[in-house]
Amino acid sequence: MIKKIGILLFVMTLVSSCTDFGEKKIFNGTEVYYKDGVTEAEADELGKNLVESGFSNGEVKSVQFVKDGETYVFKMVIKEQFLEDKSLENIFNVFPKELSGYMNLPIDLHLCDNQFNTIRVYKLKDAFKSIMAKGTEIRYTNKVMIEDVEKLKDFLIDYKFSSDRVEKTVEIDRENMTYIFKLVIEKNRLEDKNVISYLTLLKMEMSKNVFSGLVVKIHMCDDLMNTLKVI
Repeated sequence: MIKKIGILLFVMTLVSSCTDFGEKKIFNGTEVYYKDGVTEAEADELGKNLVESGFSNGEVKSVQFVKDGETYVFKMVIKEQFLEDKSLENIFNVFPKELSGYMNLPIDLHLCDNQFNTIRVYKLKDAFKSIMAKGTEIRYTNKVMIEDVEKLKDFLIDYKFSSDRVEKTVEIDRENMTYIFKLVIEKNRLEDKNVISYLTLLKMEMSKNVFSGLVVKIHMCDDLMNTLKVI
């Protein structure tokens, strides 16, 4: 997701040179400004992780790294039209957790104008949590109990959905008494009868063996976890 947010969002270079945005370093095209308690070593570590994750890919981007109490804040300049793009909401929500994992620090995401004025905030505490089922990352919201996630983990392994050979990402959420299970499907397989039959059986078994008979809906999604078809 860190790589995707860097590629998908064409962020703007700062236009003002008279405002104190902090010290500046450049990492493969990404301007990293840092201040308010962030050390040079932390800025260097951020730059290294942005390059390694693919966020910094040679295109000009501007970010700022600051501290707010014990929490770090990653501020990113973004064009206004991307703020209204609902298809990007998922990666904004996941981003704080992924960057915090790279940095081993608690980090919130702020989307900003070209003066680093915050427009929208995505907090780490609101981000998806996750556990691994062999090669499958299971992301889950705070609406799903960890006991259910653990049962889902065991089920996906026993069902041979999860293995060490193939990396996958799925999400589990809950709306009232219905569980929402999201997974990525190639668009050309959305109408594949074999795929639909498999997923229909999967949701029935998941309902029976994991969620005490409650309704399960499977969302077939693009690689940003935007729903394309519901089973």
